Amino acid sequence: MKLKPSALFLSLLVASSSFAATPATNPAIAAAPVVAAAPVDVNAATPPLNKYGAVDVNANVPVSVQVPEKPAGFKDPVINALANNYSDLIPAQPSINAKSYILIDANSGAVIAASNPNLRLAPASMTKLMLVYVAEQEIASGTIHLTDQVTVPTVAWATGGSRMFLKPGQIVSVQDLISGILVDSGNDAAVTLATYIAGTQSSMVNMMNFQAQKLGMTNTHFTDIMGLPAPAHYSTAYDMALLGQAVMIQYPQYFQWFSQKYFKYGNITQPNFNRLLFIYPYATGMKTGSTSEAGYSLVGSAQMPNNPMRLVSVVMGTPDANTMATTTKALMTYGFRFFSDQLLYSADTTVGKARIYGGSSRTVPAGVLNDMYVTVPGTTKQPVSTEITYLNGVEAPITRGQQVGTVVISMNGKVISTQPIVAMQDVGPGGSVRRAMDKVSKWF
Repeated sequence: MKLKPSALFLSLLVASSSFAATPATNPAIAAAPVVAAAPVDVNAATPPLNKYGAVDVNANVPVSVQVPEKPAGFKDPVINALANNYSDLIPAQPSINAKSYILIDANSGAVIAASNPNLRLAPASMTKLMLVYVAEQEIASGTIHLTDQVTVPTVAWATGGSRMFLKPGQIVSVQDLISGILVDSGNDAAVTLATYIAGTQSSMVNMMNFQAQKLGMTNTHFTDIMGLPAPAHYSTAYDMALLGQAVMIQYPQYFQWFSQKYFKYGNITQPNFNRLLFIYPYATGMKTGSTSEAGYSLVGSAQMPNNPMRLVSVVMGTPDANTMATTTKALMTYGFRFFSDQLLYSADTTVGKARIYGGSSRTVPAGVLNDMYVTVPGTTKQPVSTEITYLNGVEAPITRGQQVGTVVISMNGKVISTQPIVAMQDVGPGGSVRRAMDKVSKWF
């Protein structure tokens, strides 16, 4: 029997969910890092495969192997949530049923609220958000195109779990593959797109890990491209928020993909696993993930009309899909209700000149290439102050966008944010006389 989209969605809403362990009510107190039974070599980690060479959805990979212990001496990012800084002005951040969570302002990068944001957990299909991010880069550069026609490999059809219901040898467009990944969470679509871009899944994994490092996701490692259980496949709420911010800010031309509620391919219509899209009118995306060990997780995003603030939240390890959506809604509501954005500098604004050495000129115009926002409590109308300092000893050549200084933003004498000031243009090396004179100048 074929279900209509609405009927299929309702059937999913009432479907029972398996979860290995119910998270504690107060995750900030109860959650603890998982500890590996034996050391796991992250660099040598490979996914378990079935007879077709596909990642085995039925493999029994212990959680301690999926999320190994952090190495000795590893330092987590320092995260200071604004909700804690303004406890005298606004209510405490929400207490929700999740192992970890975070809420950030994508415009400023400020962390509004967080609980255990550096706790390593299995990201499940949230992994596919990185796959789509890499695909966006390839599309934007012209390496691949949305209209490209791709042949489905047998290994994609043989990958279990959620699917777009592709068949070996079938021809499908890149655009449809992306929709199949974001709406259906199709593992078959993910494998098809990954092998089209990178040749093999392992090559795509390398590309994904490379981008994770570039984004500062120091608590993340991918072993497969779709998030099925595998050794050393982990991330954190903070790291996934960095990825969500990059997807939203760097490629706004593609962001409408993430808000699709339904996707029809062939004769099959599937609803988006992201239930936030169905219960919260301001939701704009992004990607869910769930396994019996990981629980239900979501990188969510939202924006209200006539409000420049764009929020990205991550909840990880909730007990079911409904809780995943409702807790995300609670975080978004908190952020919009109690915080707001102030625009400090518009895009392409020059704020001063930075001294450089050994260049064709002695200074370079410095400023911001993109709109610079600061996140402040929504209950206050007090202005912010800024202080700009420039880096010492910066040498040519200088590339447009290279950091040459910082702006320290304060309110009531209290530092609330520090953001980079960058070169507004390229500066090449100067002649031999200029370089020699500047070398002497640096000594003094």
